[in-house]
Amino acid sequence: MRPSLLERDSARLAEQKQKVLYIGALGRSGTTLLERSLGQIEGFCAVGEIRHIWDRSFSANELCGCGVPFRGCDFWTAVVDEAYGGVAELDPRELVAMKYSVDRTRYIPRMIRGGRGAYGERFTRYQDMISRLYRAIQKVSGCRVIIDSSKEPSYGFILRNLSSIDLRVLHVIRDSRAVAFSWLKKKQRPDVHWKSEIMPRYAPARSIGYWLAFNTLLHSFELSSHPYRRLHYEDFVSDPRGCLNELLSFLGEPPDPLDFLRGDVVDLGTNHTVSGNPMRFERGTVPIRLDTEWRRRMSPRDRRLVTLLTLPHLFGYGYLGGRGRRALPSMAARPDGGPSPAHHTMPPA
Repeated sequence: MRPSLLERDSARLAEQKQKVLYIGALGRSGTTLLERSLGQIEGFCAVGEIRHIWDRSFSANELCGCGVPFRGCDFWTAVVDEAYGGVAELDPRELVAMKYSVDRTRYIPRMIRGGRGAYGERFTRYQDMISRLYRAIQKVSGCRVIIDSSKEPSYGFILRNLSSIDLRVLHVIRDSRAVAFSWLKKKQRPDVHWKSEIMPRYAPARSIGYWLAFNTLLHSFELSSHPYRRLHYEDFVSDPRGCLNELLSFLGEPPDPLDFLRGDVVDLGTNHTVSGNPMRFERGTVPIRLDTEWRRRMSPRDRRLVTLLTLPHLFGYGYLGGRGRRALPSMAARPDGGPSPAHHTMPPA
């Protein structure tokens, strides 16, 4: 018997790829505020750093963005039931081991080749776990766009090979000096609810090493077949409405009134993000303003060191020399998602 029209429509919808916006950046680049703002748009679901869900959520049971431990959150309980048949069906230690046997920067060359041998088997299994998770998130939330702010380039390379999703890449850049200063700050981790724990802190030379490596690897997505955008944190906080409208166009989504934006503040509701900056727990009216504390409080020695180490990039990204960031092709790309010719005006990172 031929399937009915309703059955054919249901099958077609089931085969549609999940649209995933992967936000790549080094931590302390303002991605949490951006993700939370995008998550206020109807049809968008911000899920935080999915890369860390295996160790920080399934294993450690850290707090969801809603303030409830992961295994007690109704949203994630429904997602896990849909994706894997329930948390009882999973071994957290096995999940963590699987993650670190596949998702590391040194494995990127293998990822580019699609994985071979024993690594290829682990790679395929890990991709299947992620694919099932995304599919369940879409079904439970009813969203059109999943926002995954995992940041790590290695995770982006895993997603790049995932055929079940419609991947869009957003590369977020922030002034290297602001990033280095932020990594020096002492910040509490409220998601570790059973004890007091401070977020990692890095000396400027180390954080800038990461900044250079992350941006270099993320630039490679310009040459991939997936739609790519570059966005500066400073541009977003100076014009959040304009940047969000451009991102909606980039994602192929209809215009939105963005009623949650009121001047230089954003109204944030409850979210179900896993892992990320403590800002993910904030609700209500939150100011959107440029954080320039580094200009006043960063030591002259650290500032000189970071400026020297990243000088070509500071000029290339428009942070020095009087060249405005908006003059860069940060939001320009071909309609087919490939790199714009204008991208080649940017010196390699």
